[in-house]
Amino acid sequence: MIYDDLDNHIAVAGSIEKAAVPMGMYLAWCVNLQLVGERLHVENERALLRVRYREMRGSDLLVSACGGTLRSEDLNDAGRAFTDRYYASYLDEFRAVFGSSPYEVEDDWPHYDKIAPVLTERYMRRGRAKGKSWWKFWQSRQA
Repeated sequence: MIYDDLDNHIAVAGSIEKAAVPMGMYLAWCVNLQLVGERLHVENERALLRVRYREMRGSDLLVSACGGTLRSEDLNDAGRAFTDRYYASYLDEFRAVFGSSPYEVEDDWPHYDKIAPVLTERYMRRGRAKGKSWWKFWQSRQA
């Protein structure tokens, strides 16, 4: 399943670089919460580590490792479950956080630091809606 593709955004964004910002920040968040799939992890382990250390932007990973397309196989079960429920509203929340066109947001880590807590809160809230406590989420990550 394809969640999103750069082709859906280039006409409005005006360039690949600008079109990749929102999707790239989402992918970086998935990397940081260990929501990426096995294939992406195995084939791009070094790049994922560079994203975690903030040496590489999520948009760069999106283009180089995913060919500009965010697919279900790029995520693990938890990542797919969340993305299935949430991703359709992501761009609206991205706009709400930054108050501007999503394609005018600077592709940097300070801007990522503004959207990441929103994504994490949504992720945790939706987990709790299924009866999970926040500590069970972290407990499952330790196993």
